[in-house]
Amino acid sequence: MPTPARRARPVRIGKTKAREDRQSIVRIAHISDTHLGYSRYARLDPLTSRNQREVDVQEAYGRAVDAILERDVDLVVHSGDVFDSVRPATHVIIGFLKQTFRITRQDIPYLVAAGNHETPRLRSTTAALEYANLVNAVSAHGFEVEYHLEDAGDASVGVTLVPHGAVFGTGAVTPAREADVNILVTHGMVPGLEARQHEMGEANLQPGMLQSAFDYIALGHYHEFHEHKPNAYYAGATERFGFGEVESEPGFAIVEFDGNGLKSVEHVPIEARRMTDLPKIKGRELDAAELTEEIRKRTEDADLDDAIVRLRAFDVKRGVASGVDRELLRDLGRRCLNFSLEIHADERPGTENGEGPASAVFGPLTEEFASFVEERRENGELEKGFAEEFLERGKGYLVRAASEEPDGPGTAS
Repeated sequence: MPTPARRARPVRIGKTKAREDRQSIVRIAHISDTHLGYSRYARLDPLTSRNQREVDVQEAYGRAVDAILERDVDLVVHSGDVFDSVRPATHVIIGFLKQTFRITRQDIPYLVAAGNHETPRLRSTTAALEYANLVNAVSAHGFEVEYHLEDAGDASVGVTLVPHGAVFGTGAVTPAREADVNILVTHGMVPGLEARQHEMGEANLQPGMLQSAFDYIALGHYHEFHEHKPNAYYAGATERFGFGEVESEPGFAIVEFDGNGLKSVEHVPIEARRMTDLPKIKGRELDAAELTEEIRKRTEDADLDDAIVRLRAFDVKRGVASGVDRELLRDLGRRCLNFSLEIHADERPGTENGEGPASAVFGPLTEEFASFVEERRENGELEKGFAEEFLERGKGYLVRAASEEPDGPGTAS
């Protein structure tokens, strides 16, 4: 176990009556999977000219910080994937530091265990989380387990940080005896958890780590609030990042301890961009005009304004999709932040449950272009390296072109 690090703590700013009256000894905010810097689709935020989804994710983190400060916590732990990539843009890092400083300037400790998205593959690469120390936040972003001892009023909290880089070589971890409350913070998949999709590079947590006698285990990586064990929870993500999460409720967790140990774990929801998965269309007997009408029926009375929307059609005969009314699709594209129509061909069994790939996707040009490149890479027409560079450059051109187009009913696409 690494040597405990205890930081000097000045007098807490603004001690409230709520703190004096409450019965819990320690109250902790557990936040995770903020994925700052995440971006999708071509729509730009009109105020910043940045990708709208990137702005959504940043604002969701700001709302989480608002809610944390309202709850008078003693400590904040982040269980990984602060950033969506190893090298987030400078303005993304600055946004994180500004929001996090709102917490640390209140003399509330903030500790992070890095996730797989932000962990460099090479030890020599600088991690973006290294900048967290500029606002007095503690981050374990390397390949070693770290331990920190923090004061929480009259109690002490021992925080063991197991970042993604240290998970693969870490089995059982022992809590410190000197602390009144012991917390383990880590990032990965617990045994037996059924995830809708998996990522390359994700870590599977060892059973021995989860069987340790910690008072609370703060888990990250799974994007839904989830109880793995009575003392081990995923806090969930602060935004939705795909249609596998369409039913999830973004937020974080408030964890309270009293004299008897863990008292409660409460999920605190926060507002996020609406994501809507419309009822599926069964298209076996439909021609293009009938498919267009089914699309119209499912969308005309739905509240889709500024939402991220998907509509899937299954068992569609070949050639039918090309006849769908493009003016209808363009109108839906203007209503929604993003509208995606997925067409699944009739010869693809199993896609009824959304398990297989779509044979056609009608949505923003960036999505259609990505689908075009991926299909040709898979069938061998394009080499992997060339396809990746071609895709990256092409998407950049499309995003820039979209930012230069007039926004209105007369826009051609």
